[in-house]
Amino acid sequence: MSAASVRQPTACAKRRVRNGAALVVALLSLSPLASAGCIRLAPGDQDLTVSLTMPNLDLPDRRFTVLRSGSVTGGYQCDSGQNAFLTELPFSGLTYEREITDAGRTYSVYSLGPRSPLIGFVHLVDAVDLSGGRSQDSVPVGRRHRNPGFVSPATEGVSVNLAVVLFFRGGAMESIPLTSLGTATSWDENDPSQSIQHHVSLEVNVPTLTCTLADSSQSLDPVSADLLAAAGSTAGEKAVAVAMTCPSANVDVEMVLTDANDAGNAGSLLTPAGGSDAGGVRLEMLRAGNPVQFGQRWQHGWSSKGSQDVPFIARYRRTADALQPGTIIGEAVLTATYR
Repeated sequence: MSAASVRQPTACAKRRVRNGAALVVALLSLSPLASAGCIRLAPGDQDLTVSLTMPNLDLPDRRFTVLRSGSVTGGYQCDSGQNAFLTELPFSGLTYEREITDAGRTYSVYSLGPRSPLIGFVHLVDAVDLSGGRSQDSVPVGRRHRNPGFVSPATEGVSVNLAVVLFFRGGAMESIPLTSLGTATSWDENDPSQSIQHHVSLEVNVPTLTCTLADSSQSLDPVSADLLAAAGSTAGEKAVAVAMTCPSANVDVEMVLTDANDAGNAGSLLTPAGGSDAGGVRLEMLRAGNPVQFGQRWQHGWSSKGSQDVPFIARYRRTADALQPGTIIGEAVLTATYR
């Protein structure tokens, strides 16, 4: 191979480089939106202690009220720009229930028990600028959340607060005694050292709902003497239902059955009432298949909404006395208490 044959491709290569397209790279510089810096002005924290009475209404997920107190006015001074805050709510005593959307906002709601009102939280950023204008932003918050705040045109004083939002849970509710929910913390997104604490205590008084009981009577069919031949034998069982009507579900009902003609009777046999002339037989009351014990309370449990039956059974029971045909009448009183 000659030297000329080697140099020719080199020359062609040089021409390709000279004739090739030039590569132009454009660099785009992006500048983030300036964030405001906030410093604490007032050293105090927020003491959010609220106490109120809430009606016991069956309004599932309906908002009742927003509660604010203990505001630290002008707690921050923030530079112009974006005022964003982070919040953290380590309320370990609260149980998460569900999400509720109200007026276009979605709240994470919690409870202190199976019948407590539902509790949500709102973080508020409130400022009055030097020109007298007002800026405000509030967002529902959960365990940890970012409140983007608003863009401030100038240096201004800013109040940062936490509010409690109460919702009806649906069904009967019970009161919340004065309870410390714990301490939440919020801080300037750019400087965690500039934090404020929110000590939250809540008391909600909810009136107790009651139900109504209707009178009930039942006639047992006549039975022949041979069915009650021996003391202790029973016959003629028949269901007896007492109608209870409740304005809401989840009313917690406790009951007690007593002998109307002998308040001290602790057995299951009713004392014969006026008009009785049979002998050697009494009327016996049963609940859940077992003889009752008059005067002994039991938990009926949570009610349904509307009318429901409280079931019993009545039957004849032979006593040790001589059997005498006739009529036997018994009367019982059912009493319900609520919480």
